Amino acid sequence: MKKLILSLLLLFPLAAFGSPPENAKKLMIPFPVICTPTMTEMMAALTKDYAVHISMTFEETPITGIVILENPDTKTAAVLYVKTDRACLVFSGLNLMRFDRPEGMAPPEETVQQDFKES
Repeated sequence: MKKLILSLLLLFPLAAFGSPPENAKKLMIPFPVICTPTMTEMMAALTKDYAVHISMTFEETPITGIVILENPDTKTAAVLYVKTDRACLVFSGLNLMRFDRPEGMAPPEETVQQDFKES
């Protein structure tokens, strides 16, 4: 399970902005998630129970996003999927590891178009 989560997190930007690998297949994989009506409720529970903090966020679409939570003291982490009407705990796990971009790695072949709006 840990390898699956790590693979998904590392490959998600490629799947979102680049073309899929030659032998890739799109699958719908059902798994249980825990959801609350708001992000505030979810974060209140997670910060109280697990002392996590938000370490990273990114948008999937203008109304959906991903939130990565972590607690470096306990080496735990979690992934939330957030929409306007709910926040869902999708994955949580132990043995948090961080990786740096390898030195000398080639730049990306794909160009990412980003439209930032100031709020």
